[in-house]
Amino acid sequence: MAKEEIGGRPVSITKDNGGIKIVFHPIAKAAKHPDAVVFSVKLSKTDLEKLKKAF
Repeated sequence: MAKEEIGGRPVSITKDNGGIKIVFHPIAKAAKHPDAVVFSVKLSKTDLEKLKKAF
């Protein structure tokens, strides 16, 4: 799975039941477990619409 970056932190973004799931990974380049989950966020379609309105 290709990792992208948000705010300088590596993330994995996947589609999940009509929304998206963002999994944040360790920021250290030499992390012992670079694919470990630091935290994750699931955003529904309504959550995404709220974010779009903010911009």
